Amino acid sequence: MRLSTGADGNTRRDTPVALPRTANPPGPLLPTVSIVEQTMYEARRSVAAALIGATFVVGSLLIERLWYSTVHETATGIHAAAQQAAADLTLADQRLTSTAQMAVATGEQRWIDDYDRRVPDRNQALATARSLAPSGVAQHFDTQSRAAKDELDNLREAAFGALTVGGVNTARTIFDSDRFQRQTQLLSATTTEFTTATVAATEADVTALNQRAVVIGTLVSLTGVLMGVALWRRLSHRLDRSRSVFLDAEDRIQRLASSDLLTGLANRTALHDAMSTAMARAQRDGHRMALLMIDLDRFKPINDRHGHMIGDLVLKEVAHRLSVCLRSGELRARYGGDEFVVAIEEKDDPAVAHAVAERVIQALCRPMLIDNLSLAIGASVGIARFPDDATHGDELLRKADSALYRAKANGRGGMCFYDARLDEQLAERDSLEQDIRAGIAQGQFVPYYQPIVDLASRSVQSLELLCRWNHPKRGLLSPALFIPLAEQSGLIGAMMLSVLHQACIDLPRFPTHWRLSINVSPQQVLDNTLVPQLLAVLSEHDVQPQRRDVELTETALVNDTARTRQVMQAMKEVGITGTLDNFGIGYSSLCYLAEMSFDKIKIDQSFVHTMHDRPESARIVDAVIGLSRSLGVQAVAEGVETERDAMALRKLGCGLAQGYLFGRPMPVDHVMPALGAIAA
Repeated sequence: MRLSTGADGNTRRDTPVALPRTANPPGPLLPTVSIVEQTMYEARRSVAAALIGATFVVGSLLIERLWYSTVHETATGIHAAAQQAAADLTLADQRLTSTAQMAVATGEQRWIDDYDRRVPDRNQALATARSLAPSGVAQHFDTQSRAAKDELDNLREAAFGALTVGGVNTARTIFDSDRFQRQTQLLSATTTEFTTATVAATEADVTALNQRAVVIGTLVSLTGVLMGVALWRRLSHRLDRSRSVFLDAEDRIQRLASSDLLTGLANRTALHDAMSTAMARAQRDGHRMALLMIDLDRFKPINDRHGHMIGDLVLKEVAHRLSVCLRSGELRARYGGDEFVVAIEEKDDPAVAHAVAERVIQALCRPMLIDNLSLAIGASVGIARFPDDATHGDELLRKADSALYRAKANGRGGMCFYDARLDEQLAERDSLEQDIRAGIAQGQFVPYYQPIVDLASRSVQSLELLCRWNHPKRGLLSPALFIPLAEQSGLIGAMMLSVLHQACIDLPRFPTHWRLSINVSPQQVLDNTLVPQLLAVLSEHDVQPQRRDVELTETALVNDTARTRQVMQAMKEVGITGTLDNFGIGYSSLCYLAEMSFDKIKIDQSFVHTMHDRPESARIVDAVIGLSRSLGVQAVAEGVETERDAMALRKLGCGLAQGYLFGRPMPVDHVMPALGAIAA
């Protein structure tokens, strides 16, 4: 199965250009504190402040109301007690006077006794009134009433004494005297003045207390209002902070949602929105917009060999160089993986997109110095225009990708504009790729065999395993129609294993000394599981590794020499031999022969076909045969179609040959009938 591809001769040896790390565009900053936690913290503080403030205001109002109620009730009670004490004192005086008058009028002892019993009541009423009266009022009352009270008490004692001995008239004379009446009136007036002053004083106290309560209540209310205002301002401030947090979070989320975290460029989502805006602006202004789809060359080997961290730094450097190539405000985005998209407005000059694409390719082809590693990548660019090629964003992207596919097919470091014919080719490619996937699953890829013979004895030494596709609709297809696509789509490994399985089943039908040679593509060499997969297939069918030979092209060596060396070493350790295929048409570096320890060197058929007509080709064939002899390895000539070719090669010392002279590629059922005569 021939898996080789054309060699890439477009290497560049520019001096590496190292840019400072800080020049790389930083990605959006990630939050260091959870937005939800920060917002909840601010909300808790706001609620706590609100609860504390509300508790203070409500508590102050409740205390003020309670204090006012208590003071008001106390003052009212004192006032009522003063009024009651005044009434009790007046009533006690009236009862004493009435009792004295009844004693004089009747001369009976019981009234005198009754008078004596009422004196303590009157004194108690007087004491209560005095306790409620202000000290000044009480002292004034004592001063005014003491003399009148003492004299009246003496006159009553004299009158009651006269009554005791039967002097009723004397007692009446004492009570009817002007002196008794005058002192009685004086004491009554003094008592009335005292009770009136006491009641007035308590009323004044109640009024003062009410006024004080009003003032304090007003102050408390005013304090509550001020606290409410302060609390509202505090809450407003915290709400503003919370709003700022949410706005910052919203802005951060929008940036995270619209930016590629690694490169800081717009991501695919933001690209679609920006393209819609740019196309609407171009349609409004009546000019074109060019969309450049950029794909990096040789990026995957860097990622595989040096790791994703170095790969990420390369992508950052690519983003930086794109920014340098473009004008401020021009759309640039990372489309995914190692693909980037740039949108250019073409107002009056249709060559702008071409010039920008050239600048991008030149910038990305310059070597990069990353962590003391000189890394060389490149870029291919596909270009589609709005509205000439497409009128919708997705369609424009698809057509730019179609142009990019053509640019990569033409070789690395190139550009292509969209061509409508590319759509048909792309559709054909997609359809064929799907058919390849289905064909692998359904066993449509079958092994064909071509003999490699010893030129001296003409005996078969080995068979080269080739692949044919038995397509259900197109019939038997040549490898040239599907092998390149299988390599590009990453299906070549599965295809090779599928054919190798069938070849291992066919192997018992061949002589036991025949070896089987298989081709391995450069993409497969980069797969760490290549050798284990080969050994697994051989073990499954009980085939010894010593019957296997693996052919590698020079392209595999150039892509990753270190990895190829590891693969060769791993194969030699288990007994699988190695052949350098198509030697002479690629780099033809002698260091590969020295480092890899190949067992065979294949001379490319292009030299064999022309060695009779071009002396240069004959000299090259002779040089390769001599080189193989010096290295102690076998030389295999490809493309031997005539006896003249075979005789010339044998004369030059070539040991093995392969070509139509000895047998065309054939299915397993034709091998022994065609080669039986030369099997020994």
